[in-house]
Amino acid sequence: MAGIKISELTISDVIDHLRNGRWQVPKFQREFVWDTSAVAGLASSIIDAYPIGMATLWQQSHKDPLDLERLSIVDYDANDRRQYIRYFGEETGDPNLQAVLDGRQRCTAIAMAFAGFSPAYGGNKYCGRYFLNASQADPLERVVFIKRTDLERRGLMTSSACIGVGLFPLSSDDPTDKIMKQWYSYAQEIKNPKNYEGGVLPEETELQRRNEIVQAAFDGITSTKLAVCTVPETYDLGKICEIFETLNLTGMKVSTVDLINAWLYRETQEAPEGALQLREWIRDLGDMKGAIGWAVPEKRPELIAQMVTAAFVAMSDSEDKPKPRRISGSKVVTRITSVKSPDLLATPPDHWRAIVSKKEEFASYIGDFQKCVAGGTFPYDKSPYPISAAIYVGLRWHKDVDPVRETDAWELEDLDPLYKAFFWRNALSTRYDQGFLTTLGRDIGYLKSLLARRSKFSNQNDWLSFCDERMSNDTDMPNDVPSYDRLVEILTNDKPSGAMSAALQLPMLARTKEDIFGRTVSFDADRKPEMHHIFPRKWCSLNANDELIELLDSTRSSKNWVGSISNLMPIPREVNNKWKDSSPGEFFAENGITYEGAKGYFDAVFIDECCFDILNGQSNLVGEFWLKRASLISEYLIKQSLLQ
Repeated sequence: MAGIKISELTISDVIDHLRNGRWQVPKFQREFVWDTSAVAGLASSIIDAYPIGMATLWQQSHKDPLDLERLSIVDYDANDRRQYIRYFGEETGDPNLQAVLDGRQRCTAIAMAFAGFSPAYGGNKYCGRYFLNASQADPLERVVFIKRTDLERRGLMTSSACIGVGLFPLSSDDPTDKIMKQWYSYAQEIKNPKNYEGGVLPEETELQRRNEIVQAAFDGITSTKLAVCTVPETYDLGKICEIFETLNLTGMKVSTVDLINAWLYRETQEAPEGALQLREWIRDLGDMKGAIGWAVPEKRPELIAQMVTAAFVAMSDSEDKPKPRRISGSKVVTRITSVKSPDLLATPPDHWRAIVSKKEEFASYIGDFQKCVAGGTFPYDKSPYPISAAIYVGLRWHKDVDPVRETDAWELEDLDPLYKAFFWRNALSTRYDQGFLTTLGRDIGYLKSLLARRSKFSNQNDWLSFCDERMSNDTDMPNDVPSYDRLVEILTNDKPSGAMSAALQLPMLARTKEDIFGRTVSFDADRKPEMHHIFPRKWCSLNANDELIELLDSTRSSKNWVGSISNLMPIPREVNNKWKDSSPGEFFAENGITYEGAKGYFDAVFIDECCFDILNGQSNLVGEFWLKRASLISEYLIKQSLLQ
């Protein structure tokens, strides 16, 4: 496109532009999400002079600039239990601002590694320093990150102390130092006896080896360039989004959520309540009952966008339904039927405004989904196919908001048993492993068609029987649910991966409201239920002899009983730390635990009185316990998949 310029900048130039505030980021962008290993990986690419990608900048108009801020990270003071925003550099008032539209993660990583940008509080995971590791003849990692607490413990708070042990800071002690000055000084400091313990220099060959490593790194840092695509200020936000869509088509990874964010920001700038900041709205939604653990802008913001679009898909076509928003490129959308990226981008602003105006109801739909399928709450990352929630949310929106009266045919008590059976058939058959973005839209339509038939039947049982027959005979529906015997086999042999693993563990996690001592637990509280071994691995290893060797030693058995889900249950970490070396019977005896006293907990984790008696009795019946428990879980799961 005319006017767009492609250039290259050195790492030093990038840091200067960030430090003096000339490069700033739109406030609607996602926060920094890379971990320290990703930062170290980028730094390694730089010192090896490998390509490090491109940043896209937008020159800002003095008349109508974006809402920008300097590069920042979230800091946390554990003592005050408060979050702070820590900014990089200073606000210089430079009028020639450029918005970093794509490249915030990369720029933040460069500032962290090579300019010492770090949180102020030691408990933060980013609080530390990055080093060129020349301490070993053949280090496994060229660049290493060391937390500040470890640096303090090891007495490595100055560059001279670090150099003495073969660690060369990628950033200078003095933030005003230029990269060239900093790395030139290392050539001298390597040979300075004051940097070494007792003033004794390493052997000359070792000094030469370290010097060669430092020189090679310096060459990489000074020769590596960041490609920069600069868009002139004459382009409006709509045109910017078109550019991003084009970049998407050419293979660059651009966040769909950020594209939606840009469009919504543009469309709502003149609204009385102010412009909609999508990530901030998702964060606010995530604090509401029902959406906790599901609306997480730092990890999976697209999940909420998919739910919003699913609600649009679920609405009946009518003259009042907003028309899809026009998007550029070859992705022409005239009717939204899926939750693929083009459909997410085409979801009209009027629909988003409707969702935003009913965020309490929207959050409650997400919470009701959790209770419907698992009898309790759970976060998205514990769900098989979290996107399945979008179907339920869409149907609830259809019921409550859609002006078309076909929703009069059914009630919520009809939706829940139908959807629960559909969810579990889907999860246990791993149907969505073959793709869900298009299938999801069809599934919404399919379930709507069954719900629309509710009024044809005088009672719910007859209608559910009709739905069961239709669903069982439809080749597009999930029908290959494992049999009872197959589920028992899966539950007693290692832990499966992916959606099947999540499905088999979900009922335990969602139904567990208290720990074995009767104390309240919750996935969003300090005391969280985590999956741990009932017969601990250490205990199994110590007792893998005589009659139990075939069960406890996986090398002597045809399957891995110890690592199976039948040997797992939700246990808060603090409880597991007390339990981890003992057999269940020993732990129960030491802590006065009885079946009657902890019945609520045991029922939630599929341990009936018979299973408890085995645990509390002879440990040589461990195999009988695992089989009995696997049968209880299998029976429950099969029941959930039935239409009743």
